[in-house]
Amino acid sequence: MLGAHDRPEWDNLAISSQFRLRTRFPAKVEHEAAACREPDAREIGRREDCRDRLIFTIDPEDAKDHDDALSVTALSLKRWEVGIHIADVSHYVRPGSGLDSEARARGTSTYLPGAVVPMLPERLSADLCSLKPDRDRLALSVFVELEANGRVFAIRFAETVLRSRHRLHYGEVQEVIEGRRRVDRALHLALVTLRDLARGLRAKRRAQGALELDVPEVKVWVDDNGDPLKIERREHLESHELIEEFMLLANRVVGAEGAKRRAGVLYRIHEPPNPSKLAELDLVLKTLGLPRLSAGLDPAPALQALLAVSLDTGHRRLLHRMVLRALTRARYAEADRGHFGLASREYCHFTSPIRRYPDLHNHARVREWIRGQRDAAWDPVALAELALETSGAEVNATDAEREAVKVKGLRVLEGRLGDRASGMITGLVPRGFFVELDEIPVEGFVRVHDLDDAFALDASGVRMVGRRTRRRYTLGDAVRVIVARVDVPSRECDLALDVAPARAHGRRRGRN
Repeated sequence: MLGAHDRPEWDNLAISSQFRLRTRFPAKVEHEAAACREPDAREIGRREDCRDRLIFTIDPEDAKDHDDALSVTALSLKRWEVGIHIADVSHYVRPGSGLDSEARARGTSTYLPGAVVPMLPERLSADLCSLKPDRDRLALSVFVELEANGRVFAIRFAETVLRSRHRLHYGEVQEVIEGRRRVDRALHLALVTLRDLARGLRAKRRAQGALELDVPEVKVWVDDNGDPLKIERREHLESHELIEEFMLLANRVVGAEGAKRRAGVLYRIHEPPNPSKLAELDLVLKTLGLPRLSAGLDPAPALQALLAVSLDTGHRRLLHRMVLRALTRARYAEADRGHFGLASREYCHFTSPIRRYPDLHNHARVREWIRGQRDAAWDPVALAELALETSGAEVNATDAEREAVKVKGLRVLEGRLGDRASGMITGLVPRGFFVELDEIPVEGFVRVHDLDDAFALDASGVRMVGRRTRRRYTLGDAVRVIVARVDVPSRECDLALDVAPARAHGRRRGRN
């Protein structure tokens, strides 16, 4: 028994129960976390001291765990050293400890509206391991020497101590690099330099065949009682891309070093799409009259060209979703099999050890390299088992987060019964079709038996045609709807088409 289903403050607990999320830490784990202390002089003294560098974090504005930070130093007119500093969680979470066992059991943090089910206790995730401003924090740092075109010259790893100077969020950074916000000269120069270097890295990845999917993240803002205040599609900014490029770079160089050493790194793999899936995608595109996959090209350049086509916002969103559905799901593996979406080999996760166990596992490997120790993760069977566990945990957390957003969306619509709205058809089944609303990114269902005609799904599965009126409803169509019914416990929303009533005609007199 969790609480009344009509009380939004219980939504997150209901989701946690539904997806079997571990919401409480065992007493042993809490005790271990409480025993962790701020870095002392001895620990600081044996690390590379980066506290005099201009280091800063860039995160969402509501983030509480800051596990990555950046710095940049000019080496010459054409060459820079970028420091990618990642919280040294493995200093506190040692293999075989209760903290490590619980983190592995959770696999990942799960982010619900207004709350998080963390992988690590708050003492670590939001305090000791979080790179807070003006606090001494331990990190594992990757220093990369590179040019503006993305060419890398040298890489080194180090155990460091740092002190973040600024806690920035994406919106602020976007304003700075667009010249709409003033900050001190040193920070402005660092941000603009990193922007330019990120552009070079991005251009290099694109030239190698990396895909750029634009599927907006949906963000829910709630009050203290769990009532949704706002639901929005988050715009993807260049400030996001800045961080993404350097995190991808760090992940790639750690993966490459792991492959060279034949260490027990856990890889992030993304296998090429099944040809039959691409054929289905191309058939749907043809049916919808959208741009198609270029014949004769390999999958990567064909998809890259397709995603670059200019379309209106609705059809662009639809196209990118359809491409995403045609791709395989990325997962963890004990051996490198390449990452199709990134057009990369030897790729792993390293940059988010506060919230992902594979990153924490790989941190332990990097520490062994730095200290010249024998790699401890040599058993391929055990590594394959870990890959399976963490991949499953990731899928479960993603499903829970998606369901939680849906619940809050339905909460908003509960108070809007009878309201009219615009939306786009996102899927069809024999009983009707799904519509995602424009203003509130929530999906509802239109039942065809409520319409004034008998509608049948055609062979392509992307269009419904009325037998009498020949009226058509096609994937991607813009429609007007009325919110007809909302059932939060059942996760259902029924919509009715907002169709103008047929004009009344008087009966014609027959000729005599």
